[in-house]
Amino acid sequence: MRDPLTLESAREIVWSLWADQIAAAVPFTSRRPKLFHTDVRFFGPAPIGHLNGYDALHDQLYGPLAGSFSTIRRIPYLFFADRYDGATWVGTTGDWVGRMDQPYLGIPAGAAPRRLRFGEFYKVENGSINEIRCLFDLPGLAAQAGIDLLPPFAGHPGPVPGPRAGSGINREGKAEAQSAITRDLVARMIGGCNTLDGSDLESMGMEAFWHADMVWHGPWGIGSAHGLDEFRRFAQGPSVSSFPNRRGTWPKDVFIAEGHVAGFTGWPSMVGEFTGIPFRGIAPTGGAISQTIMDFYIRRGAKLWENWVLIDLVDFARQCGVDLLAPLGSDPV
Repeated sequence: MRDPLTLESAREIVWSLWADQIAAAVPFTSRRPKLFHTDVRFFGPAPIGHLNGYDALHDQLYGPLAGSFSTIRRIPYLFFADRYDGATWVGTTGDWVGRMDQPYLGIPAGAAPRRLRFGEFYKVENGSINEIRCLFDLPGLAAQAGIDLLPPFAGHPGPVPGPRAGSGINREGKAEAQSAITRDLVARMIGGCNTLDGSDLESMGMEAFWHADMVWHGPWGIGSAHGLDEFRRFAQGPSVSSFPNRRGTWPKDVFIAEGHVAGFTGWPSMVGEFTGIPFRGIAPTGGAISQTIMDFYIRRGAKLWENWVLIDLVDFARQCGVDLLAPLGSDPV
């Protein structure tokens, strides 16, 4: 049975973590470590990777981030909570926006405000955060510094907006009946993706799940797609052409929904063999590959309308023997 108090507490713990207008070391005030379990586990993007314990989280994630951005604020456009596989999770995605005065992971600093897309899932237990799954759009941040880590792409470039209508911020609980509709629709859509027949994109039957005017916001290097036709041409088509036998992993590590908002992630989310055409400038390896992905959705009525997607392309490239971050380290200006 749903425990509203547990979900409410989880939402408030995660929201309070970032409640202030963030400047420099906000996550490291004396009260904030109390929000984390001492042995908190972090699953993050390459080159950060997996971290164990709050000290490692501070030293290798939040500390360098705060050291690079002299002022930074967090702008979430989706925020929601649910229970999955017996655990309580909070999902959120949006942008870090601020002044980047020092390099971050080799990406040069600059005077203009920078945006760093994020996606996160927090597992909350016994009043503290004991697991975080997080992805950043590092190629998108590098592009703002004038460094293209990926070749030109057909999708629409950012900045990526929040929902086109209404709010995706669920600070209060939503009716379980609406959450169940959203959860079921996303689950059936995932199942449809795994019914791909060869390279026939129509075989997935996406029209049953997506509104014709849907919007898909992919990471930098793929871009956004407006409508199902662009979604197939910019997102699904290239992926299928590169990984002909690709399939989504199931069950996911996290899959939650609240009201009209849903999201999931898997470590990895997609597996297959890289035997097709080059993908984002990377040559096929002929062997097994995987991608770590986060998907966030908004449902309106009986269809999905919007989808925000983060993919760890740096980790994917590493699997293919390519160091996507190799060009970093000097300011091109």
